[in-house]
Amino acid sequence: MLATVLRGKLAEQQSIFIMRTFREMRHYIRQNQQFVTRNEMDLLTAKVGTITERQDRMENKVDSIQKDANILADNFITDKDKKNFVIYKGQKLEADIAYIEIYQQAKKSIYVVDDYMNAKSLQHLSQKADGVEVVLFTENGKGGKGFLTKSLVTDFQNEYPSLQIKPNPDCHDRLIVLDYGEETELVYHCGASSKDAGKKLCAINQIIETAIIHPVIDRLLLLTDKQI
Repeated sequence: MLATVLRGKLAEQQSIFIMRTFREMRHYIRQNQQFVTRNEMDLLTAKVGTITERQDRMENKVDSIQKDANILADNFITDKDKKNFVIYKGQKLEADIAYIEIYQQAKKSIYVVDDYMNAKSLQHLSQKADGVEVVLFTENGKGGKGFLTKSLVTDFQNEYPSLQIKPNPDCHDRLIVLDYGEETELVYHCGASSKDAGKKLCAINQIIETAIIHPVIDRLLLLTDKQI
């Protein structure tokens, strides 16, 4: 059993030792059959069978541990990764790709609730399917620099006319709502603003009970459009 866990030179030595021990045991039994009773032989056979079963179970456990270790290694977040990845669907994924993949799921509409958006946010949204309307609910950094500007919004609207912007007085957290009110509706909670995607490690989690956010979205939709 030890040999199934150990690796390298030590594992080879242990395997050789185990094989030699079993060979010597069989040789001893053959040489001393007259001293070994039938009951003792049956007991020994049962004991060997038990050891074999335990070894098989141990090998299965080691295989399972190895698979888990491989998954962990594939998804291990290094200091470098923290600046490039988000946690999405339980795995690390390049931040820009994660947002684009989410937006491309929309068939009719994309609602983004986020007080801090900029050109990068619009670049992600530009990858949406044709004909999908976009509504942004934002305080736009409370008028600070480095956020959405009138020229950015105008350029986007010229290419994707379905963009609409409304204020966001009610919601602190960032949400992405796809196909609101449709059978294909999906809702995601985002740990960081899309404009900061990849700067720091964050998670994007799907909200299964989407109806919980409907009262908030319904109130926001009633607000007058916001001028940037």
